[in-house]
Amino acid sequence: YMEYNNVRAMIHTAGNLWQVPGQNFSQYEIPKNSKIMCFFTSALWLGGTDINGQLKLAALRYRQGQDYWTGPLSVGTAEIDPSECMKFDNHFVSSKDMVRQFDAWYNAGIQDQQNGTSLQSTNFPNYKVPDFIKNWPAHGDPSKGQDYSLAPFFDRDNDGNYEWEEGDYPWYDISGTKDCKTDRRVSLYGDFNMWWVMNDKGNVHTESGGEPIGMEIRAQAFAFATNDDVNNMTFYNYELINRGTQTLYNTYFGVFVDGALGDPFDDYVGCDVARGLGYFYNGDALDADNQGFYGYGANPPAAGVDFFEGPYQDNDSIDNAFGIGTGEALNGIGYGDGIIDNERFGMRRFLYYVNTGGGGNVNQTDPTSAGHYYNFLRGRWKDNTPFYYGGNGHISDPTVNPNVPCDFMFPNDTDPLGWGTGGVPQPAWTEQTANNLPYDRRFLQSAGPFVLKPGAVNNITVGMVWARAAGGDPFESVKTLQLADDKAQALFE
Repeated sequence: YMEYNNVRAMIHTAGNLWQVPGQNFSQYEIPKNSKIMCFFTSALWLGGTDINGQLKLAALRYRQGQDYWTGPLSVGTAEIDPSECMKFDNHFVSSKDMVRQFDAWYNAGIQDQQNGTSLQSTNFPNYKVPDFIKNWPAHGDPSKGQDYSLAPFFDRDNDGNYEWEEGDYPWYDISGTKDCKTDRRVSLYGDFNMWWVMNDKGNVHTESGGEPIGMEIRAQAFAFATNDDVNNMTFYNYELINRGTQTLYNTYFGVFVDGALGDPFDDYVGCDVARGLGYFYNGDALDADNQGFYGYGANPPAAGVDFFEGPYQDNDSIDNAFGIGTGEALNGIGYGDGIIDNERFGMRRFLYYVNTGGGGNVNQTDPTSAGHYYNFLRGRWKDNTPFYYGGNGHISDPTVNPNVPCDFMFPNDTDPLGWGTGGVPQPAWTEQTANNLPYDRRFLQSAGPFVLKPGAVNNITVGMVWARAAGGDPFESVKTLQLADDKAQALFE
């Protein structure tokens, strides 16, 4: 469990988050100790096609099957044996404050050696080096083909080896010297951090039915303790390394989220295009207890997922700008900053779908094949039709505009330039204005397309945001959420 601030969240090593395995129950509780669950589960969806057009895909929803396993893959061959999977079936938990303390203790020892003083024993009596620093998984096993560099660490003497006795430590950027605009290395984030490594080649993909990619994923869940809205948030970073030998084309990476928001059967969804934010909000003014789920009551909150950074846009030797032209963006990072080819997608597609038990259009329900997952990642329905603006977004709805394909479902008024509608701005569109029936919603934020080459390194960072208005229509909590998300954006930047 990650319970460093006002959130209590169950973290798994096996690909999805928060859901109690094998049960219709989650453990993403906010406020902490309230017994009210905000999100149900989340997982990465990854897909692309090889030079022959064959789909490679890894995805999870509820682990009714499995597409991800623990452990690092061998470099070049993308293989792993069961013993390595078991060895890495573990979270490596660390604390920024404890790393700061270790660094101060070690530096005091250096001063003692240089000056003949006793600062270390005086300022740090009875100090013991934490086990997580001693046992940090900094290195893979080259005899098994693994990359020698594994979990990020600060290498004090730059010899390439992790030696805590020589002052090395799990790499939080405590000195503030990392330039995130140009330094592509992933460090540890947050005040409290859980790091683990997983892959999509440990076995047959029984959840999605897709063919494996050969992806190694170095994951971290992290949180901050603050006195503002960030205290109600958690964050997740996934560093993705293509260990396979094939180049993938039309590649998309996405983050799937199933919301709960107390009673999960009365919700709406929407997105904020400019912020890269997808969100859940209540479909009625009272979120009551229902079927064993505790509700938030009156003035229910909204909860969202900010897709801060996604994969790198294909290199084109241009510093692409914010805008809606080719290669441009309204979200993401690295656009228009004076640096060539550091642009990274934010949320480039947003779609919702409905619990299969809710009835309605079968093409807007849970995916049941690898092709369905890939269609969702590309911003198309299960029947491969595009999204259309208005109504429920499917061409069968007579209230949609059949002349306006779109990339973002229910953007309200957050796409004033028409980035998601071919440069033609559209009127505000929400689930409320469409008169949809609230129910059990899931959504996907995805980024792409791009070319994924062997050895390519990408990473995705998302933040789970929560906020509650003091009163008014349930959509007022969305407006409060947007303000809270601005604080998360500022922290991220």
